[in-house]
Amino acid sequence: MSVHVTPPPFRSDSRANRLESWTTTHDSSAGHSLSLRTADAVVAQLLELAPDYSLRQLPPNIWTHVLWSPGALRPDVAELLAVLGTTLTLSCPVTLDFVLALDWYKQPVEGVSATSWPNTEIGELVHLGKYRYKAEGDRQTKVGLLLMRKMSAVIRGHPLLRKADIVLDVPGHDIERVSFGSRMAATVARDFEIPRIRVNARDKFRAEAKSMDPSERARVLAGQFGIADDLQGQTVLIVDDVFHSGAGMGETARAARDAGANRVLGICAVRTRRR
Repeated sequence: MSVHVTPPPFRSDSRANRLESWTTTHDSSAGHSLSLRTADAVVAQLLELAPDYSLRQLPPNIWTHVLWSPGALRPDVAELLAVLGTTLTLSCPVTLDFVLALDWYKQPVEGVSATSWPNTEIGELVHLGKYRYKAEGDRQTKVGLLLMRKMSAVIRGHPLLRKADIVLDVPGHDIERVSFGSRMAATVARDFEIPRIRVNARDKFRAEAKSMDPSERARVLAGQFGIADDLQGQTVLIVDDVFHSGAGMGETARAARDAGANRVLGICAVRTRRR
């Protein structure tokens, strides 16, 4: 005999959330209801893609949102649901419309100190490419290509991300060197055949983001970046490797808005569990 176990109430993570589950129910009017178990930032992407959905009053159950549409489930909505179930939608600076990450950097292990948690699969690729193989070009290229295949697949499967007009990167702490994140942005621009626009940094060198706490990062980065090109009315995609507090991506987005960008979206490889 099977036993039905009701899932516990959904608990939104202040850092990032996935689409935990979803289901559709068709009714006699030829429309359908889409029930979701996730955070508001995830649902916002669905409503942007398909504004014909309306929020329904939620009965007390495991679902966090119920949307109704007068038509059938659209193929592009199904595509987006698939992507949102496998990626993280991040809590992000107000200068960005939304930001996705392929995964967390670390995998928590109960009873183990956070400093000893193992890397996720994506986190390990970032670690190898950004740090371990930093001075070994061939090896860095190899892991970089593996990582970028995964990122490009997410962009290609996300109906909003794949419509970006321009790619930007977050300038590294040393502008004399091409950072791992900048290489990722260049690869996205090449793969999707869209321009990559230069983001200028006021200071040639600054401390690495991981060495500063969130408030210090925000102070150091305030007004740091600028864009000379006219981005009027464009949809911009910012590509980065690691999302800590979001200060770097947020400052890049601020520069894009100042240059006239209409929409600013973000994607990164991993989100750290500690801010």
